[in-house]
Amino acid sequence: MKRLLAMALTTLLLTSLMACGSTGGSEPAADKSSAETVSEDTAAADTADAVSTEDASADTVSAQSAASGSSLMENLEEHTIAVLIYDRTDDEVISFRRYLQDYIGSVFNVNFLYSDSIASEEEALAFIQEAADYGAEGVMSFNSYDLEAETALCEQNGIYFMMASGTVSNEEFAKAEKNPYFLGVVGPGRFIEYKAGSDMLGYFVEQEEGNEYFILSGGGCMGNEMHYLRTVGILDTLQNAYDVTFDKTTEEIARSEEPYHFESDAVKVVVAPGYLTFPEVLETCEKEYAEHPYGNVLSVLPAAKMLNSIKGAKLGMVDCYSEANLQLFANGQLHYLTGKYSSIIGPSFAAMYNAVTGHADVMREKGRPFYATQGFWSSTSLEDYTEKYAYASSLEKNAYNYEDLSAVMLAFNKDATVADLKELAKAYSFEKAVERRSTE
Repeated sequence: MKRLLAMALTTLLLTSLMACGSTGGSEPAADKSSAETVSEDTAAADTADAVSTEDASADTVSAQSAASGSSLMENLEEHTIAVLIYDRTDDEVISFRRYLQDYIGSVFNVNFLYSDSIASEEEALAFIQEAADYGAEGVMSFNSYDLEAETALCEQNGIYFMMASGTVSNEEFAKAEKNPYFLGVVGPGRFIEYKAGSDMLGYFVEQEEGNEYFILSGGGCMGNEMHYLRTVGILDTLQNAYDVTFDKTTEEIARSEEPYHFESDAVKVVVAPGYLTFPEVLETCEKEYAEHPYGNVLSVLPAAKMLNSIKGAKLGMVDCYSEANLQLFANGQLHYLTGKYSSIIGPSFAAMYNAVTGHADVMREKGRPFYATQGFWSSTSLEDYTEKYAYASSLEKNAYNYEDLSAVMLAFNKDATVADLKELAKAYSFEKAVERRSTE
């Protein structure tokens, strides 16, 4: 089985991606209030509670950045950049915020204005307009409901738009690419998103953890391209590994709003869709698991709200390097994690900084927005996770620091190019991060 899985994986990835449909979208939060009035103090209490157990070193700007950047900050013009988020309580959002506010803002003299939890296109557009009215010069977004409309509103207000960490469909990208205020997208892209799900399932098969799988497919049913591709990757690889064929296509299952069940002599599968931040979805998923308490739970989104319901199961997730997931590895519940880390958004900030300092034309390759690929870090043990988490959580020694970013900013390096920025973004791996910091 293992040999079959390895031999077929590359072909499976390529052929399935060719067949995948695509659309935009990202995870909404349960809080559906309108985007709040922009303020640097937005959700401060929530954030403080959520990160109170983080490494204490994350509260201090690194000595290196202080020496090389803080002295320059006195001479830097102040800039204001808005940040559009999907859920202010999400671990990934919180870690990004700490990096931007505690590190980047301090070094580059930038104010970041955060949205409330954005749950619809109407709320996204309302926040963009409020940010523009407040004086923001650009928007770094972590989700998109209608990229064309969002970038059009930015153009109307003369402010820039950057998809800072995410995946958008080719169709959505094409609709917005002629907008001169759309800088680009940094994110995994369709192949890496698909492979994230495929690799996770492959790990569980190789570990021979049993043949029963409960899959949390997230927002694929609501147009979330990332969740959709990860789910298709899981399902395609599962069919191949166990030599079965579902009675629906994997694309149909990943898009379905209803739970899917499959059972054969070789494997048992339940796919439970929806955002766990919605109470009715969480209730349905908990009920499904109570009826099908399978030993392996694979989730394409954070599964914290399901933890009490799936005690005893072996969990694999696409999430982020957070304190909460460190604890899950320590208590033995989390067996596989693949995801982003706080400073991975550094190159996206560098692109936005280039734009607001008068160099947007350099960021748009031949008059088009750029696309830079960034993947995930992965861990299958507490030891490996702990080593990587040190680079993910600490502002003392993070994966993308002042020296890395200033080298691709024209305000500091007149020879910097968008190609340099893209190369830096692509150097996201843990090995590359260690290599950069080991030379200091």
